[in-house]
Amino acid sequence: MPSGPSNVSVRFVDGAPSLEALVNGTPQSICVGVSAPCYLQVNGQTVSQLFYYGTMTPFVSVPAGTLSLVARDVVGYAVGPIKTTTLSAGKRYTLVAVGAYPAYSVVAFEEPKSASGAQVSLYEASPSVPSADFGRFAASSRSNFTKLGSAHFGTVATVALGNRASNLGGYVGSTTAPLGALTLKQINSFDRHDVLPFHQAARLSLFLFDPVGSSSPVFGSLDR
Repeated sequence: MPSGPSNVSVRFVDGAPSLEALVNGTPQSICVGVSAPCYLQVNGQTVSQLFYYGTMTPFVSVPAGTLSLVARDVVGYAVGPIKTTTLSAGKRYTLVAVGAYPAYSVVAFEEPKSASGAQVSLYEASPSVPSADFGRFAASSRSNFTKLGSAHFGTVATVALGNRASNLGGYVGSTTAPLGALTLKQINSFDRHDVLPFHQAARLSLFLFDPVGSSSPVFGSLDR
């Protein structure tokens, strides 16, 4: 897709536990995993061929305004179109598909501003959780869970950690019973010492989705 002053930079995330389409009149799951992913189409153009719960595309440039998203499997069954809110030109967004059949929607998170030091962010994308706490812990011992902040559904909260953070892990939920906890090395195996900044990345981004079964609903990425 073309870039320019009338475009936005966006990435797309599947945070819906089950994307379901009508198959022979019955709702059935599509986009069920790496062995049976969906294509993600934005305004009719394919931006990813590996779209399923927990996946995240790279940032791409798309026209500003309202986007139309469709997740389609190889057979042709589809979820959508799902419309976004109006996206403002020149900004960066993370767009997360959420919800359950038949009421899917897209939550648009405007990206936090870049900083030279280390940061932790929580993108609260779980419709079933009105708000959630998040924080840091010592990655090597998985101890010293310390609350940094909280976010309401549909918002992203960011906390600065200073110029550098080492032995860093991030969690979502309570300090005693987190919904999920990730070290930097779990997100990027090359960051062996759990340090930020790491190359171009200075921010640990945590994402809270509605869960699938008993699996952790917390996902992460290392961002600029």
